[in-house]
Amino acid sequence: MLLYKISPDIEAFSTNISDSTDFEVVLPLHQAHTALVRRVPEEIDDITGVDALITDRKGLRIGVKTADCVPVLVYDHVHHAVAAIHSGWKGTAQNIIRSALTRMSEEFGTVPGDVCAVIGPCIHEEAFEVGEELVDIFRGETIAEDYPFAHRLPHPETGFIKWHIDLPGICRRQLVDCGVCDNAIETRPECTWTKHDVFYSARRLGKDFGSQRILNCIKLL
Repeated sequence: MLLYKISPDIEAFSTNISDSTDFEVVLPLHQAHTALVRRVPEEIDDITGVDALITDRKGLRIGVKTADCVPVLVYDHVHHAVAAIHSGWKGTAQNIIRSALTRMSEEFGTVPGDVCAVIGPCIHEEAFEVGEELVDIFRGETIAEDYPFAHRLPHPETGFIKWHIDLPGICRRQLVDCGVCDNAIETRPECTWTKHDVFYSARRLGKDFGSQRILNCIKLL
């Protein structure tokens, strides 16, 4: 289990489902790689196909499931609200991070400059081999022109030169572009592909992946 020391006012961690599920957590009933955000418990009946949850309810643990995609845990230390975000490449291309922060602003008065965030274990650029068509998607308005989000690199195992995308780097840039201070963001170094013996990697496990997931949780104390 990875414990994040974001603030003494919250609990935040990432853990494999198989390691421990001896705790209550509100999770989206299905994550559909969208930019949909729901407030819980107020919208608890409408969290199917949703990829981000927000709350200001103390004691309510919320979370998202990942296994290569980027988990982003957010804490507004002024208005005491939190978010759990699942940002796969589709959600990242739709800027689900902006959607979540916008919804937090509408619901709780959140100002991005008052936010701190953790980007949890996910697939990193060296292992995230993609086709040029995906690079073209990210060349759109989602990414600032000065951000080098993609490179042609050798795969860490095959050595073949292919396009690779820096998904956690893009998510960090999106947080900063929304107004979150760069020094208030922690990006975890664990790559799910290379650390597949510790954290699940859907790409690495392939057909053996099954229902294995990483739970990424946050709770106001």
